[in-house]
Amino acid sequence: MRWTSSFGNSTTSSELGSVMDDEQTIEMSVPLDDDGFLRRTCPTCEREFKWFNSPEGEGEPVPVGGYFCPYCQVQAPPGSWFTNEQVELAKNRVSRDILGPEIEKMSRDLKRSSRSGLTGIEMDYEAPPELDPLVEPNDMRRVDFACHPKEPVKVLDDWTRPVHCLICSQQAA
Repeated sequence: MRWTSSFGNSTTSSELGSVMDDEQTIEMSVPLDDDGFLRRTCPTCEREFKWFNSPEGEGEPVPVGGYFCPYCQVQAPPGSWFTNEQVELAKNRVSRDILGPEIEKMSRDLKRSSRSGLTGIEMDYEAPPELDPLVEPNDMRRVDFACHPKEPVKVLDDWTRPVHCLICSQQAA
């Protein structure tokens, strides 16, 4: 997973243009369950589900406007489906691997440049503790679709209402 997005009030490399010379990205793996499904959260109804992680080039193309929620049928762009845990892990990695080293470098540079002046500038940065990697349990019930058989989903075991296709929003048979 390549991470280049910003979340909430976090700062991205583009916002630090005057501090950072180059755009920086980090890669982060997100685990799949034993059947190859990736956990997602609907940005509207906030229910969790899993979609099948098709090998590159074998799945359906992303629909115009993004994917549909299998629960509430609301459509959202592909980058909108991260779980809270995935977002927190990504923020932690950005803070530790990109922002932290840049802040420490800026602090050293400020100390060096303020030695000759009448005033001193000092910055402290405490990196957040590293979060444990995500673990994906083998939970949820699989639902297949006649309309897009390469795009099954897994929904909550206790979900008894209709389930809809990620690609076209059609109800499963």
